[in-house]
Amino acid sequence: MKLSQQQLQFFETFGFLHFPGLVKEEIGWITEDFEAIFAASGQEHDGTQRSCIVPFIDQRERLCTLLDHPSIDGLISSILGDDFNYLGGDGNFYTGDTRWHSDGFHTIGQYLKVAFYLDSLTSDTGCLRVIPGSHREDLEAWSARQARDASELWGISQLEVPHVALETQPGDVVAFNHNLMHSSFGGSTARRMFTINCCAYCETPEEIEELEKFVAGGARFWKDQMHSDVMRSTASPSRMRHLEQVMAHESHLPALSAKARAEMAEPARG
Repeated sequence: MKLSQQQLQFFETFGFLHFPGLVKEEIGWITEDFEAIFAASGQEHDGTQRSCIVPFIDQRERLCTLLDHPSIDGLISSILGDDFNYLGGDGNFYTGDTRWHSDGFHTIGQYLKVAFYLDSLTSDTGCLRVIPGSHREDLEAWSARQARDASELWGISQLEVPHVALETQPGDVVAFNHNLMHSSFGGSTARRMFTINCCAYCETPEEIEELEKFVAGGARFWKDQMHSDVMRSTASPSRMRHLEQVMAHESHLPALSAKARAEMAEPARG
């Protein structure tokens, strides 16, 4: 699958795309593997706070093949190029509201999140909400990016900030730029979702530096490498091209993770 020019223009303009039923045929085994990973992790999600595992698809050989899935590979490569970098991702049981935020703000390179939903989510039950266009680098100072302070700025709740609610069914996929402001309100205490993070292949020293900064962020999860051994050992040549540049720029991660282990009571939850 390759995205159409219209889809690419929509993504460039608004910062997101919704793909209903993109992995509907695979949702049975995907859900089984999701549950198996959490069961094996020893984490017991009690609904009081978000539970998170990083990296996630890397934990099971079958889930690793999502990087090889024609529709997923086509989606990512259409936006980032055929030699995109795979940066890991997280698996989550979400609890309650998630306030407006972006996954960093990259002015160098392009960073993409692909989110997989395992539950039916509506505007009343915790679906993803986005502020279209808030990913744009030339609008970094746009007041909409301060949506978390909606009450103080505009006298409205965060839920009242103008946005698009992306209601999803199991098997739906949403792709969005890391810069995009997003949130979730009104959800249950056990919403299941996992992600794949990627960026375009880095060509310049500035892009390499941005990649290494992103890799350094993995320290808060106490990880010494961005991918699991399972992901790497089972990789075909076509998948390995999405791993190699990250592997070549993660040598600083073990020391940072060791420091995080000494300073944190537990790994980050997102």
